[in-house]
Amino acid sequence: MKTLGRNDLCSCGSGKKYKKCHLPSDEAARHAQMLKANEDREAALAEEAEENQRAGAKGEQKKRDNPRRVGAKALNAHDKHTNIPRRGAV
Repeated sequence: MKTLGRNDLCSCGSGKKYKKCHLPSDEAARHAQMLKANEDREAALAEEAEENQRAGAKGEQKKRDNPRRVGAKALNAHDKHTNIPRRGAV
């Protein structure tokens, strides 16, 4: 299926280019959908923060995995990876 380009004729049959006919309304709909998704995400984050606050008050703080931890050792900025070959050592 071919995608509709900005300068192609609009699929509604008006004879106008897509950018002059339906592009503004399609972009407005996409923008509204994106705003709704952002609001839903923010609401979920606020709900999670409230849940963590309630759990923290009970002494049952929810623990998350730290993405910088590898096994029992945390990677610091000064740690070097020893399995990466030096430049030109191939």
